Amino acid sequence: MKKKLVTMLLTGATVASIAFTGCSSKSAETTTQATTEAATTQASSTDESATDPTATQDGSDLASAGSYLDPKGEVTLGQYIGVEVAKEKVEVTDEEVATDIQNEIENSTYYEEVTDHDTVQNDDVVNIDYVGSIDGEEFEGGADSGYDLDIANSTFIDGFAEGVIGMKVGEKKDVVVTFPDPYLNNEDLSGKEAVFAVTLNKIEKEVTPELNDEYVQENSEYSTVEEYKAARKEEMLAEKEEVAATNWEQAVLQNVIDGSTFTNLSDADIESYVAEMTSYYESMAESYGIDFATFLMYFMGTDEATFKEQAKTQGDFVVKQNLVLKKIIETENLTVSDEEYATGLVDYAAQYGYEDTAEFENTVGKESVQEALVYDKAYNLIISSAVATEAAASTVSE
Repeated sequence: MKKKLVTMLLTGATVASIAFTGCSSKSAETTTQATTEAATTQASSTDESATDPTATQDGSDLASAGSYLDPKGEVTLGQYIGVEVAKEKVEVTDEEVATDIQNEIENSTYYEEVTDHDTVQNDDVVNIDYVGSIDGEEFEGGADSGYDLDIANSTFIDGFAEGVIGMKVGEKKDVVVTFPDPYLNNEDLSGKEAVFAVTLNKIEKEVTPELNDEYVQENSEYSTVEEYKAARKEEMLAEKEEVAATNWEQAVLQNVIDGSTFTNLSDADIESYVAEMTSYYESMAESYGIDFATFLMYFMGTDEATFKEQAKTQGDFVVKQNLVLKKIIETENLTVSDEEYATGLVDYAAQYGYEDTAEFENTVGKESVQEALVYDKAYNLIISSAVATEAAASTVSE
């Protein structure tokens, strides 16, 4: 059964970001050393794009069966043409540029072999190969080569890093450790003694690059530090302007919603949105091999209860948004011409990674594309007619 394109197509990041802007939005790379490390998640500030929580990789489920897409209830529209909303005027300071570049440099650190000593000390970083075995049998995930181990900040199981202290470059040594009980990364290893055959390749030190013309030339298309700073300032300003524009559009839509009157709304529609968001992020957690609570903590900086409350708030917004757009379509008698359909089909297909528009159309259905385009038209009617009033300058977060 072909399903409708989600209304996220109509409003960009609105559907996926409204409620979760309060969370610590992060992208993370989860690395599990099943034998020696606890699962670790390195999280960093993500870009402003929001993942469509209803789209699959093959595009076969570009919409949800959730009732929030076609909610129950009635709406009496308030003003939706010529809405006035203050728009933030953004700026980028030299201090912000300096901080941004410094963060980049600190993330560009690398290791360099030391020559002043050849015996591992407790504050060294060492490069090692290791192979783990239990009762003489190697086990899955228990080996690595060329691994950089920070002795003082090791996340390996207790005793491993300590066993490397005192080794000399080129030395081979068996390090005997016992896995904790329970060992959540691999319960089969819980409480078992393991022997790791360790080879010390070299002792290293962390080196932070210096910001100079040479660094700029090696890491960018620019020739001097001043050129690089000026270009980065322009990039940061463009990024902030994009965020400010998105925030303004959301504020315009919120203004229209707040000025409208809603009756007979169904809690079930909102709950259908909460259920879908929960299911989506649970699937993401599973793909990373971690439980839902851990995923929320590391990736979104929240817990399950707060997540559900925020999803409920977002669901209320989405339900009202859909009712408003549907009513505007009826009121303005909005339709999509053949030319608009052809252009929109190409845009949607590209957005979902389809080179063949006919394949995309066949996957989601012509009716779904038409519906999405007319909703998009209603949304653009609100935004294009809205008036941006001046607001104080801001250093709005990216």
